Amino acid sequence: MKRIVCFGDSNTYGFIPGKGNRYDEHTRWTGRLSELLAPKGYTVIEQGKNGRTTVFDDKTAPDRNGSEALEQLFRRMPPPEYLVMMLGTNDCKTQFHADAAMITEGMALLVSMVRMYWSDTAIWLLSPAPLETACVSGQMGSKFDADSVSKSRELPANYRELARKTGCRFLCVGDIVKADPADGVHLGAASHAILAERLAACFS
Repeated sequence: MKRIVCFGDSNTYGFIPGKGNRYDEHTRWTGRLSELLAPKGYTVIEQGKNGRTTVFDDKTAPDRNGSEALEQLFRRMPPPEYLVMMLGTNDCKTQFHADAAMITEGMALLVSMVRMYWSDTAIWLLSPAPLETACVSGQMGSKFDADSVSKSRELPANYRELARKTGCRFLCVGDIVKADPADGVHLGAASHAILAERLAACFS
């Protein structure tokens, strides 16, 4: 069986927009991807965590630094055939004061770490769906502002260029689905299904 590790934040974990609990394994995109690819000889390993960043330490919650989480994965498991990384949304939070270039540098560091420890693993770099303006006025307003939305919209072009330079495969999630208007940050159930089907086609 070929293994696909899906490494990301709450949109990989399956956070339900506006509610806070988690989509079941048949709804979240990682679970649906597993169902679609299992007959083709793939195993999907879910590694999503709410609030995860690329390299930033969240002062409001521990263990959210993606670089530290990756180091733990390197110690816990042998290199998988594929790694799908989708991070950057939380880096846009106001507390980090990071522009799009800094966020992309954080993702570049993660890519370099993977190249060092899992040199034969093929990397899929996913730019997350940009934030919607609902994240500013709604329940997420204490974490994001209008500048956060602007930065999130710059990430696809930056990540595409990073993927080109580093030999990663690239997918712009914002070209496929949008953040749910319930909170402007997280993907709705239908979007999870669409993303799973699009990714499954990449591995067929």
